[in-house]
Amino acid sequence: IDQTRCRVIRPKNPSLAILKGALMYGQNREKIVTRISKYTYGIQCYTPFDPSKHPERLKKIIDGKEMCGKIFSKIISAGDQVMLGQVIQKTYNIARPERTEISLPIFRSSDPNPKFTCDEEELITIKVPIPNKSKGLNRKVMVQMDFSSTKI
Repeated sequence: IDQTRCRVIRPKNPSLAILKGALMYGQNREKIVTRISKYTYGIQCYTPFDPSKHPERLKKIIDGKEMCGKIFSKIISAGDQVMLGQVIQKTYNIARPERTEISLPIFRSSDPNPKFTCDEEELITIKVPIPNKSKGLNRKVMVQMDFSSTKI
């Protein structure tokens, strides 16, 4: 590290600094009102296939349409500021009219702009019931991420 251009600050006792911070937060949760997201969070979804943007290996045919699977649909980017209690939401369309349940794989990445989920970490898959098939593709699923706690 070039010390003439960069000033590195290191606490004398890093473990103690972390412990003190945790204790201060536990005693008064209003002390920390904003955080910086370490990761990019999103879900895996489908989008219409575009050969100029998507690799051929990710092309799927769904109801006669060329779609690209394993798309990383960002909810929040690494480095974004998040307010305590902030809820971020995004709405998605249903891909198949006959579905009564969909799976929403939740991913995270250290890359602020991941394009695909192939090389990213899957955290969990949430199954969401969507029982009313009479609306066909006119059904939507809203995904919300809640930043009320110290973990997402």
